[in-house]
Amino acid sequence: MTVLSICIPTRNRQAYAMSAVRAMLASERQDFEVVLADNSDDGAPLAEFAAGCADPRLKLLPPQDQVLSMRANWERIVPETSGEWISYIGDDDYLDPELCEVIRVSKKIVPNVDALTWGRLFFVWPEARHAPEVTKMPNGSHLIGIKKEDMIRKLFFWEDASDRPKCPFGVYHGAVRRTLLEDIRNTFSGQYFGHQIVDYDNICRTLMVANSFVYFERPMSVFGACKASNTMGLRDEKAAEVIIKTFLKEIDGKIEASNFPFPIELGITAQIGHVIEAFKQEQGIEISAWEDNFIGACARNCESLHDRKAFEAKKEAYRQAIIAWRGKDALSAFNPKYKYRSDLPHFIGFHENELSLDMGIGDAESAAEYYSILDTMMFPIHLLEGRLLS
Repeated sequence: MTVLSICIPTRNRQAYAMSAVRAMLASERQDFEVVLADNSDDGAPLAEFAAGCADPRLKLLPPQDQVLSMRANWERIVPETSGEWISYIGDDDYLDPELCEVIRVSKKIVPNVDALTWGRLFFVWPEARHAPEVTKMPNGSHLIGIKKEDMIRKLFFWEDASDRPKCPFGVYHGAVRRTLLEDIRNTFSGQYFGHQIVDYDNICRTLMVANSFVYFERPMSVFGACKASNTMGLRDEKAAEVIIKTFLKEIDGKIEASNFPFPIELGITAQIGHVIEAFKQEQGIEISAWEDNFIGACARNCESLHDRKAFEAKKEAYRQAIIAWRGKDALSAFNPKYKYRSDLPHFIGFHENELSLDMGIGDAESAAEYYSILDTMMFPIHLLEGRLLS
């Protein structure tokens, strides 16, 4: 029986996809599969790689006659999977197949669970790092039931948001039951993914349809950022311009919500804002008392910048968008401060159940290698059931 389908959509980043797949197939588990959806201009490299693997746990979907949008490439994967649970990651990411054990134990404790997520690790591939970087590793190991109404406030009301909502439940770096994805398709216009920004679109849909949510504190996957990844747009303003231009060229639908004058070029907060607003408009959802929380998230989006000139430019652009949206009075909730201090050393050590460490630990060359190093410091998955039942 296939417990888990790990889905990897990829476009012109074959080497990163191979790295992730190779590491996953090194697992002795036989209850998972990897479905690789190639949307590259040249299908030969991954075709040769898959043939060389000769592993029945790997399924390759070759490129189509024309380049697919990100949404369409994600959409075509689900019917090709066989797992009871489905998870998506990026091609420069990594997911531990031992998630199958976490799913088994979660179902034993919460039989009706249909949405599962976990702590996250972050890894910038070495060629994309310009200086030493410090990252955080969550150190908890509890399975925690999460109330749906709490997640609704986190997502749709932007409660306690950073520069984005704190609602991690969805198919991207999360896992959902196949039955839940089918319910999503049947509920929302016959599509698994509706918006062009697929990860947050799926979070909206998962939150509305799922019944039971479980959060596992321990990390089970790595968000990677290679030099060519979309994530680099959050770290490099010049890279963001190119990434957004390419993204808009390849979309197959509308990206911007009506009457929401925040250019997507502003950053992650504006982009997620459009996803949520488009979903609400599509479903006829009307709520109030979320606007100040969103505006505060816009301020924090500005504060994430290290370059003072870029900070001021983004601050002014958000300011003009807020005025156009809600008028000058709304600026009372918008007060970003430039906080970056290059003269202060980064904290290394343990604080509030997180370990801050040098991302270069062990000289890891890939997201998979990085995970394997940190895995030795985290709670052993094979002890999870015994720990919970003792």
